[in-house]
Amino acid sequence: MLKRHNQLMLGMLRAGDLLACAVGFQLAWWLAPYVHPEGAFSRNVWAMCGLTSLVMMLPVFGRMGLYTPQRTKGFFRELTMLSKGVFLAWCLSYVTVSLLIADRPSRVVMGLVLPGWVIVGGVLRVVGRSALHGMRRRGWNMRHAAVIGTGRLGQRVYHTLRRNKWMGIEPAYFVHAGGNEDRLLKRPVLGPYDELERILAERPVDIVFVAMRAHEHMEMGRVLERLSQTRVDIRVVPDMLSYNLLRHEMEQMDSLPVVSLTGTPLEGWNALIKRAADVVASGLALVVLAPAMLGLAMLVRRSGPGPVYYRQVRTSLGGKPFTIIKFRTMVEGAEKETGAIWSRGERDSRVTSIGRWMRRWNLDELPQFWNVFKGDMSLVGPRPERPMLVERFGRKIPRYMLRQHAQAGLTGWAQVNGLRGRTSLRKRVQYDLFYLCNWSLGFDLKILILTVLPWKPKRYVRGVEGDDEAWSEEPPILPSEEREERERSAGRLEGMVAQAAAEVVAVEEAAGRLAVARAAAVANGEVAVRGAEVSVAGARKKVPEAVGGR
Repeated sequence: MLKRHNQLMLGMLRAGDLLACAVGFQLAWWLAPYVHPEGAFSRNVWAMCGLTSLVMMLPVFGRMGLYTPQRTKGFFRELTMLSKGVFLAWCLSYVTVSLLIADRPSRVVMGLVLPGWVIVGGVLRVVGRSALHGMRRRGWNMRHAAVIGTGRLGQRVYHTLRRNKWMGIEPAYFVHAGGNEDRLLKRPVLGPYDELERILAERPVDIVFVAMRAHEHMEMGRVLERLSQTRVDIRVVPDMLSYNLLRHEMEQMDSLPVVSLTGTPLEGWNALIKRAADVVASGLALVVLAPAMLGLAMLVRRSGPGPVYYRQVRTSLGGKPFTIIKFRTMVEGAEKETGAIWSRGERDSRVTSIGRWMRRWNLDELPQFWNVFKGDMSLVGPRPERPMLVERFGRKIPRYMLRQHAQAGLTGWAQVNGLRGRTSLRKRVQYDLFYLCNWSLGFDLKILILTVLPWKPKRYVRGVEGDDEAWSEEPPILPSEEREERERSAGRLEGMVAQAAAEVVAVEEAAGRLAVARAAAVANGEVAVRGAEVSVAGARKKVPEAVGGR
């Protein structure tokens, strides 16, 4: 059984938290005369505050799960839990001291405790984690696990555990429904599911990861029922690979666990931070680029009749329509006859000479900073399309509509990788969804830098224009989807081959039946001919006899 409380390490962790609390109060005591001189109070009151916090901290931290194993949890999640625990313990100690004594401490001075407490506590936990990770990489303090399921999900669990050795969990073997088989990924494959109790008794482990395929849902209930009769730690890995949309996030709706398949990082505070960055950056761009935009407007005016700006309805977050603004690059009325179509690139005769030059350097997109400033668009995101094209592409291209879970952007991950204009839409969707799943401010900054660079690093340069597969280096974007597409293509090809073979057999059988029918018809014809000949011969003999009798 997984040892949840290693007494030595648990004691060291609690001692470190107590030390961080004491250091935080001592630092605040030293800084109080400089930060808030009028808020000074006696050392006895301060000591009571510190002791109350020490008493409150241990049960609060324990209640928040800070003293349970963190093998499968990241450090930032632990740091967030630590900050919440520190704040809660601080609030409880302040309220308690205020109720017990009349000379209550200053809130400003008490507030000085929080940063020192969190920083020292975080540093001590980093040191502790680093020491544990080093021990686990050397094979110490390890726990062993069994993986139930040998499919793609079970293999991904194995690779995840092997890749993150700092968790200290070593996969020991797989369990398969069909019984003992050959080794998989250098690990034995045991079974069947009906003998789980015997397998765990003969080869005990600390953790069992249930990673069964979606179509084994009914079998999973029986497996969990058998595991409930053992003492192992049970972890269920849901098969979300079959529903690969965006990010998978677990939510709690009252007491009901719910899995969200379309979650993105662009929610909550992240959305507010991104919007603030868009407003500041687009406002500065409009001010700095105003002279250049004025010059381009004059060039567009002289290029021919028609307005300076081109306005068109596009869609953004949630399919919401908005009016995009660009410098006009085509002759007036270019789409009256053709309607909504993609540009034909350099061969498009509707593009003016100035427009072709502006398109080459993306200068016609500069007025879209105003769309960004208004909130219609973002600096970085999937490029917006016209509503009728969105509907058309949504019916033909899988997962295309998921792009609308983010605000449309002036530039994007697909664009800096050369996917603009008449290029592969499927590849563009892959890059856009990769951006949605992995967004960060640093990622946005990287895309903006790559957008303005006159050259691109080799791994971001597109190959031969017009060749959807001509990449100087194929990026590892959504490999599971590409593998699934190859498997589906191979399955479709095998089905077509099998169908063609069946049709060939059917044709051969039909040809055989036709030959038999022909042979039977010929044989019947010959018999009929012989019968007719016999009848004719008999009739000829009777004619003279009849004539002689008369």
